Amino acid sequence: MENYAYLAGGLMLLYFGGELVVRGSVGLAKALGVSPLLIGLVVIAFGTSSPELFVSISALYSGTPSIAVGNVVGSNIANTLLVLGIGALIHRIPSRGAVLYRDGSVLLGVTGFFVYLAIQGQIGRQESLVLLALLTVYLVFSYLQERIVLSPEARAESGRYRNVLEHMRNNGSMRYIIYTVIGIAMLLFGAKILVAGALEIATTLGVSDAVIAVSLVAVGTSIPELAAVIVASLRRHSDLVLGGILGSNLFNILIVLGLPGLYWPIDISPEFLSRDLWVMGGAVLVLLPFLVSSRGIGRGEALALLAIYAAYIYVLFAGLPPIFQS
Repeated sequence: MENYAYLAGGLMLLYFGGELVVRGSVGLAKALGVSPLLIGLVVIAFGTSSPELFVSISALYSGTPSIAVGNVVGSNIANTLLVLGIGALIHRIPSRGAVLYRDGSVLLGVTGFFVYLAIQGQIGRQESLVLLALLTVYLVFSYLQERIVLSPEARAESGRYRNVLEHMRNNGSMRYIIYTVIGIAMLLFGAKILVAGALEIATTLGVSDAVIAVSLVAVGTSIPELAAVIVASLRRHSDLVLGGILGSNLFNILIVLGLPGLYWPIDISPEFLSRDLWVMGGAVLVLLPFLVSSRGIGRGEALALLAIYAAYIYVLFAGLPPIFQS
C-alpha cells in the first residue's frame, strides 16, 4: 500500500506542480513582454531537464557513461514522440513556421552535432565547451529576437526601467517567478517519489531490471515534461507545450552532457549508433514537417508520433536486431 501511496502522491505533486509552472510561465511571459514560446524554451525546459542532469552527473561520477548518454537519448526520444504526442492529442498544436526557422533548425543542427560527436566516440572538455557556448549563443539570440518584435507599447514600457531587475520588481514578475520555481520543485519531487514507487512495485511483481530500466529510467526523467505538457495542453497554451519540448531536447544535449563533460570525459558506446541515435534524429525529422504544415500537430499526427514510439519500445522489448550495425 505504501508504494501505491507514493504513486498517488507523486501524481498529485506533478499535477499541482504543472499547474503552478504553467500559471507562472504565462504570467512571466506577459510581464517581461516576451512570448510564452521563449519562456517554455528557457524556464520550463531548464527546470524539467534537471532530472536528466542529476542522473547524468551521478552516472558519470559512478563510472557508467552509457547511462548518462542513454538517459539523454532516451529522454529526447520520449519527449518528441511520447510527451509531445500526448500533448497534441489533448489539444492541437498550431502550425509554427517561425519555430522551424529558429528553434527547429537549431534542434536539428544540435542533434546532428551530437551524432557527429558520437561517431568520434567521446565528449571531452573541448567538446563540452562548444556545447555550452552553443547554448549561450542560442539563448541570447532568442531573447534579442523576441525583444526586436515587441510592440512599441511593450518596448516603451520595458524602457522605462534602468535594468531588468527593476523592471521585474515593478511589473509583478517576481510573483510569477516564485510560482514557477515552486512548481518546478514540485515536479521534480513528484517525479522522484513516483518513480521510486513504480520501481518498488515492478520489483515486487518480478519484472526484470532490464525492463525496469527501459520503461522507467528513460521515461522517468521525462515525467516533469509530461506533467507540464498535459497541464499546458489542458489550458490551451500550445506555445508552452512546443517550447517546453524543443527547449528540453536542446538542454538535454547542450547542458546535460555539456556541463558534466567539463569534469568527466563522456565515452559514447558504438551501441548507440546502431539504433537509438538514429531514432532520436529521425524523430526530429518527422516532427519538423508537422510544425510547418497547415494542420499543425493534430490528433492524426499525435497518433503517428505515439505509434512510432510504441514501435521503438516494442523493438527494445522484443530484442530485435538494431536498425544499423556499427
